Amino acid sequence: MPPRIRREPPARRDARIRKHTTQARDYWSKWPAHMDDGDLCQAGEKGWGTVAQLTKAVATLRGWEHYDHVAIQEVITALAEESPAQIDVIYDGLSAAEQLHGNFYEVYMTPYRAASALEKVRPLLEILWSLLPDQYTGGESFAEWVEQA
Repeated sequence: MPPRIRREPPARRDARIRKHTTQARDYWSKWPAHMDDGDLCQAGEKGWGTVAQLTKAVATLRGWEHYDHVAIQEVITALAEESPAQIDVIYDGLSAAEQLHGNFYEVYMTPYRAASALEKVRPLLEILWSLLPDQYTGGESFAEWVEQA
């Protein structure tokens, strides 16, 4: 089932995409310090939050609802179905992000597992980032953009 549609004026849509991308950069830039401090809960939650924020940016661009966990999954599922060549990377990244989110509540990951999951999230972030127009990305990859933070 495709994501639910959300109608809003272009200026509001633009502002929300910028808000989501800014929040994504903020989250992604903070996880390494949390890992260094041994705070795997916060490191993982920043990984999940980055995926959620970029998913929300893409959903906003397309006029899709994205206000809860299920809606985020629906958006990622729709994107995966649009990109059969990347479907495994997309779902692997989503699975890793959901594990990181779950670790926030259950605290079960080792540092190795958390770092591994964060690495598996990266390709999904690059895919989500590539779906945004240059006016939001500056024509840079996600990795290049985050380095400027």
